[in-house]
Amino acid sequence: MAMTETQNSEAAKADPAKYNKVVSHATISDIRLVGLKFDLKPEAVEANDRVWTFSLSDQLDDWTCDNEKGTLSGLYSYSASCLEGRRKLLTVTGRYLSTYKLSDLCDEAASRQFLARVGRFSAYPYFRAMFAALTQQSGVMLPPLPVISDGPRWVNSPNDVKKLDDTDKSETKPVRKRASAKAAS
Repeated sequence: MAMTETQNSEAAKADPAKYNKVVSHATISDIRLVGLKFDLKPEAVEANDRVWTFSLSDQLDDWTCDNEKGTLSGLYSYSASCLEGRRKLLTVTGRYLSTYKLSDLCDEAASRQFLARVGRFSAYPYFRAMFAALTQQSGVMLPPLPVISDGPRWVNSPNDVKKLDDTDKSETKPVRKRASAKAAS
């Protein structure tokens, strides 16, 4: 069982048109590991055959939008712990700098929202790979970390969709099947 926490689950604050402009003008240009912490308790090796749960978190620690240079950067922290009950037997924390090239000037609030919402996915695959390599090298065999998600986003809310479905069902007329010539003979 996995537990995922997102530290940046703020409501949208940027103007949608400005946000969409960042989305259309930002292209990932670089991802770098800038910090790493690995902590394995000795009793974790003995507990290798037990079922553990993951505690997973990610956070946008810092960010910059430099319209003069045409760059947008986010500093992300990812942390994964293996828990036995409440005890953290293994913790890996990685910090990554993700840099985007901007092809046009972008609004700062929209840029920050882009980094918090979309940018957090940029370095996570690298963190998952690092977690797998470090745990394997330490002799602790674990399944891969779960993927992170932002949850579903709807153009229409589920209630609106249900109302549309109910309306469509009430307007639908039953269709009679025709018997084919072969079936009739």
